[in-house]
Amino acid sequence: MKAAELYFTEEMAYRVVGRELKIDPDTAWAWIQELGENCKSFEEVARELQPQWSGYLLADGKSLFVKGNEHALLLTGDVGTHDIPYASFHRSENAQNWASTLAVLRGPIRYPLQGLVIDGDLGLVKACTQVYPSAPLQLCVRHVESFLSYYLRYTLRIPEDKYQSFLHLVHQLLYVETKEQLEHFRQVYAARHKAFQRRGLTRALRIFESKFPYLWTHLDHPGMSRTNNIMEGIIRQLSRKITDTDGFETPEIAWNTLKLLIMNYRFHLFSCSRIPGHNGFSPLELAKVKTHGINWVLFSQRHGST
Repeated sequence: MKAAELYFTEEMAYRVVGRELKIDPDTAWAWIQELGENCKSFEEVARELQPQWSGYLLADGKSLFVKGNEHALLLTGDVGTHDIPYASFHRSENAQNWASTLAVLRGPIRYPLQGLVIDGDLGLVKACTQVYPSAPLQLCVRHVESFLSYYLRYTLRIPEDKYQSFLHLVHQLLYVETKEQLEHFRQVYAARHKAFQRRGLTRALRIFESKFPYLWTHLDHPGMSRTNNIMEGIIRQLSRKITDTDGFETPEIAWNTLKLLIMNYRFHLFSCSRIPGHNGFSPLELAKVKTHGINWVLFSQRHGST
């Protein structure tokens, strides 16, 4: 337990953990792997703690390497609590693996879905419409804006002076606060449409307009985010203990480590959140779980094994 707390909570390296506990670093590693093998599943945690999530789900993937081969950690996050209801580890990030991940949320986890926020990955879009065909879907507007900027500059290679006003209007449309603002800028967009076409922006216009059904969903759902920023923040926190090199020897070793890393995150108190009411609470506490007096390492183990 102490080794796991030092490694995950205090973010010490195995070498430092070994020196602190007066053991060999390999012994500390072996202990943590044993804990990871015996770690409860996300389904077991959901049944035992019964978190109360907001229902607005974020989804994103992170690339990891196992002996130099790329793998994918598929993560879901809850908008209201920043908790991680479910995660999975696969050889690749594709529609099939995302569909199996979302199916667990719909089934054993019983996540009370009200809407999905995603970055626009085609495999993830396909999985969302397959598993949750009627769920409100919001594309991350920041990703949409970044993609259009990249597409115009590096794919179409259009001079900046010809598309700058288009991108400015795109930004105004993506970040409207009300439906009245949306209607106003949609009218401006329609009035300038032909002018944008004459500047050679037809393909960019088509791409942007194809995403219209998923850009303003959040206006009808006050609890829904318009960006995937929360999910990316969660990934940044986890990444402090994840190496992007070939540090994991096997997928099993990687998953054992990731399960404990995510468990620690779910119990860890926020201390520098910009969201009012989050600091001093863990994601699970924000999900109405009474975690006082629970040691996260001991809780993580099936049958209380350590």
